[in-house]
Amino acid sequence: MMKALFKKTTLALALASLTTAHTFAASTESQAATAGPVAVAEAELDQQEMDAVAANLAKAAEPEYQDPGVDLQEMIADFEDSPLGQSFLDKPGVFYTVGEAWVMGTPESRDWGNARVMAYKEALLKAQAKYISYLGISIKAESMRRFFKDPTQMPSFEPEELRETGKIAELLDKAVALAGGKLDQQLMELGIDPEEFAAAPREKRAVLFNRATSETVKTRARQSLTGVIPLKTFESYDQQGNHAVAVAIVASNNFRQFIYDVIHSKGDLAPKPEKAAPESLRAFLRKDKKALLSDFGIRRMYDQNGYPVLVSFGQSSNPYRGDDPQARADEREMSFTLARNSAYANFAYLFNSTGIAEESASTKMERKRVGIARAEGTDITESEEETQRFISTVDSEITARGSVSNLPGTKELFRWTAKHPMHGHEINGVVYIWHPLAEQNARQLRDFKPAKSSSQATRSEPKRPTQEAGRMLGRDLMSADDF
Repeated sequence: MMKALFKKTTLALALASLTTAHTFAASTESQAATAGPVAVAEAELDQQEMDAVAANLAKAAEPEYQDPGVDLQEMIADFEDSPLGQSFLDKPGVFYTVGEAWVMGTPESRDWGNARVMAYKEALLKAQAKYISYLGISIKAESMRRFFKDPTQMPSFEPEELRETGKIAELLDKAVALAGGKLDQQLMELGIDPEEFAAAPREKRAVLFNRATSETVKTRARQSLTGVIPLKTFESYDQQGNHAVAVAIVASNNFRQFIYDVIHSKGDLAPKPEKAAPESLRAFLRKDKKALLSDFGIRRMYDQNGYPVLVSFGQSSNPYRGDDPQARADEREMSFTLARNSAYANFAYLFNSTGIAEESASTKMERKRVGIARAEGTDITESEEETQRFISTVDSEITARGSVSNLPGTKELFRWTAKHPMHGHEINGVVYIWHPLAEQNARQLRDFKPAKSSSQATRSEPKRPTQEAGRMLGRDLMSADDF
């Protein structure tokens, strides 16, 4: 807001200055016709001032570039300075961190919507890597310094080699003559200029001097990710459609105990009436599709009666751009399938998962002098070539694996379809929910055993029983007092 105000103020001042300067210059020019050379010089000076004002005006009118990465940092800082953010950062025993990623490609691509989903997954993995490294990390580091100088290493050609060179060149000339344009064509297919190939001299190289300092660091962390849950999502984008996203995560022993209870309590969890929601979760979540576009991962929330529930979000993009309704429907079904599996995966990562983060990074600063000997026929030329460079290499891999067996009580709360408000991509999403009472009901249905009646006891064949079957910001769906 302050940046926009400053730009408007600058623009207004520039316009005022330009108007004043233009009026004054017109008056000065009329006076210069009768005042002589001194007045003309003053008029030229005023023209320079006008040009300077015009330049400032043009600069003020230029659109200000917004770096999504920098803006994302400001959004994260604003959240961390807010009362909710502070409640997580300041609470003892709670781990909080953020991971960031850029969406690959721009909205012109048909697959941009799914690239955005994968960017959020990448940001989550980066945040999880910080968590498992915090719990325990193995580090190996090695540094090395090398200094080498030997001017006697200058390469040379022996007389026998020069004679060999003459014979090889003679044979090559004959081969080129026989092959004609075929050899030239093959060389061009390999990206080699035939003329440069024919004129290339023989060359020998040797290191005369080398000074280098290098360091290699390898890290590895492997820890449980059970009970680590996304807290909030962030997204920023520029005028060209470049998007940067971030995911904040939290973990605590208190919440890990809750997950343990969910897994082992068979749905026998007590409600917290003081946390009861004012409306049903279905009504609250589905009334704002724009907000659903920014909901990724899984959250712990409370229903109208205060029961703790787990709400999992999944979404996927429909890449179809044609006019065939059947093809569009097929792609939409595929999109919903991907969204559903993403929502299911969130439960596996939350209930029972392990993360592995491995990284190898090396840096090297080097100054090298190389001696070069070139033989063109029987003529030999010697030269030296000195280079200085900084080399850095990184190999980073983060893996999260989750699994859950025979989890009852999860069902689709609702599904939704929306157009992305900035770029028009069709986004399909699902919301899945685990509820303790739903788990109890699912167990009863699953473990149903028909009771034998007196009439059935007298029959030889019992009757088979019947059964009934821009900026977009993630919402604040959890509070720190649950961790």
